[in-house]
Amino acid sequence: MTVTLNLPPNVEQAFLAEAQAKGVSPDELVRDVLLARQQSSTAPGLSPEEWVREFRAWTRSHAKDNLPLLSDEAMSRDFIYGERGL
Repeated sequence: MTVTLNLPPNVEQAFLAEAQAKGVSPDELVRDVLLARQQSSTAPGLSPEEWVREFRAWTRSHAKDNLPLLSDEAMSRDFIYGERGL
């Protein structure tokens, strides 16, 4: 299906910037947003196995974001809470 959207210039620029940052086309980004919205509305009806499959697919979709891994120290309680001692 093809849809034409008339977006305010600031919204269009935000989508273009996000698509570029993720290395995808604006069409792909909008498609992914719409599919994620549709899937989230149906998620409560998923079986546990389906939910796990969808969750793993979602985590794999972030692999191309090239995010840095956190060190063991950064994940430690002392590092997170510091001197607050929580």
